[in-house]
Amino acid sequence: MFTHRSVSKMKANTSSTTKTHLIRGVFYLFLLLSVFVIPLALGQRYVTGSSGGENTLLAPNCATLSQYDNAATEPPLGIGSQQFEPAMAAFDDQVADDFVVDLLPLHVFYITQVRVMGEYSQGGGPASSFNVYFYRDAPGHLPGELIFALLNQPYTGTPPDFTINLTSGLFDPGTYWISVQAVQNFNPNGQWFWHNRTIQSNSGAAWQNPGDGYGTGCVTWNRKNACMPDQVSPDQVFSLNLCVIEYTPTVAPSPTPTPTSTATPPPRSTPTPRPQPTPPPRP
Repeated sequence: MFTHRSVSKMKANTSSTTKTHLIRGVFYLFLLLSVFVIPLALGQRYVTGSSGGENTLLAPNCATLSQYDNAATEPPLGIGSQQFEPAMAAFDDQVADDFVVDLLPLHVFYITQVRVMGEYSQGGGPASSFNVYFYRDAPGHLPGELIFALLNQPYTGTPPDFTINLTSGLFDPGTYWISVQAVQNFNPNGQWFWHNRTIQSNSGAAWQNPGDGYGTGCVTWNRKNACMPDQVSPDQVFSLNLCVIEYTPTVAPSPTPTPTSTATPPPRSTPTPRPQPTPPPRP
């Protein structure tokens, strides 16, 4: 017969067992989540190599590549780089500056943040967003093939300091160009100018105005001072937060060759010599 004490004891045991299972369940769930969350927090990724196998990427090492110095102090302080409203599309322009990242073999990088110095025209602003473009270096050291176009990126900051957080794709080591373009209607927000830098790093900055609204003839990329002679400062003020990652190729094991059986020829029988007839004696 079950007494009240027995029932209470059973409830206590059941409660204790349930708590034990819950604790174990939470612990296993934590382990499972850590398998996925920790690599993501470290920024680890996986890419496919030319061999088709997976390569493991190690935790990134992040640093700042900076041209945030030697800002121009005399006019022109900056140069336009803006996407206007459709009615003003002929005036859409871009300025781009190059940067170089030299890495050891088996290293790649990606970019998480762009910081630029810039100003609005008198009474202008704010920009609604920014377009950020990355180009390969072309012959003549001008922007070439477009590899990433990150459009309508949100930003923080006010003149003269703007920060754009983003996530780019992976870059191999080399020379690239970045173009930062304000998305901003002229009516009623005026213009935005990327601040000039008086010291040149690598190649001089480039500018283009595909619709030739300014009448410079620079409908494709050219040195900005070739388009507008008063642009005597050769570069732009910006910095990049980039993360370098190393990957270790995983070599697929070579298949073990299966030995091929060799057919053994049947033994050849040795013919038994037939007895030769005895020739008859000569007469």
